[in-house]
Amino acid sequence: MKVIKTGPWIPHRFKWGFLAMVVVLWFLLGGPFYIVDPEEAGVVLTFGRHTDTTEPGFHFKWPWPVQVVYKPAVNIVQRIEIGFRTISENPPTYISFTNDRDMLTEAQMLTGDENIINCAIIVQYRISDATNYLFNVRDQEGTLKDIAEASTRLIVGDNAIDAVLTTGKLEIQTRIMDMVQEIADEYGLGVDIIAVQLMDVQPPAPVFAAFKDVATAREDMQAYINEAESYRNQQIPRARADSVEMVNAALGYSAVRVNNALGEAFRFTAVAEEYRKSPGVTATRLHLETLSSLLDSVTVMVVDESAGALTHYNLGGGAR
Repeated sequence: MKVIKTGPWIPHRFKWGFLAMVVVLWFLLGGPFYIVDPEEAGVVLTFGRHTDTTEPGFHFKWPWPVQVVYKPAVNIVQRIEIGFRTISENPPTYISFTNDRDMLTEAQMLTGDENIINCAIIVQYRISDATNYLFNVRDQEGTLKDIAEASTRLIVGDNAIDAVLTTGKLEIQTRIMDMVQEIADEYGLGVDIIAVQLMDVQPPAPVFAAFKDVATAREDMQAYINEAESYRNQQIPRARADSVEMVNAALGYSAVRVNNALGEAFRFTAVAEEYRKSPGVTATRLHLETLSSLLDSVTVMVVDESAGALTHYNLGGGAR
């Protein structure tokens, strides 16, 4: 009896070849394992649903289409540039609002006092929740850039041009960072805003020279104010020290004069009392004391008339 095969016949070598192709294809599509780098987090999807988030290291997974792994960089500070773009880091090469029309469109903003200003901004952020970052918003970086640009325009619009150019930069940066973080949290972006920096703030090119002159004048004014305050801070302590010294000298002089006056008054009172008791004796004593005080300051010369005009006796040297 003859057996007739109705189905296709496949040799064993073709079966093994097909199996080898499947294995090679599996490895090309990622294989049964994956490696998460130290700056990454592994987000595992099983049939399109998030099932696990893995730490850095070596891990196994089912082949596609059963499981897919995304590895966003969660430990790297990333940045968004508004109003300029970095072309290369070494050597540093940029395009900005000064030489590119598209960058100028991004950078142009209106201040609170209705002046136009160009701002180049950097927003630094880090992914805080890999799952939210991957699946809550489709274009994460573009969305964050739009949020940062809108927040910057709003905050700059609340300030006068002088504050944006000079004294208010720090406050403006802080307000922009807070607003970007708040809106990103509402969107569920899963990012932490690290810093916002105003890299370059300039008025439009046609009025740049005039603004520069105004800024220079303000700087000169502030320099004069600082110089005057420094002089004042030097002179006021010196004047206070001089005034204290003069007051102390006056108090000392006053005390000496008062004490002398009191002493003279007491002396006069004592003499008057003695004079009342013995007028003759007291008067004679006062006369002798006056002569004694006068003779201490004069030179006494005695001339003998009988010996002639050239003969005299000098009783100086303290002799009386």
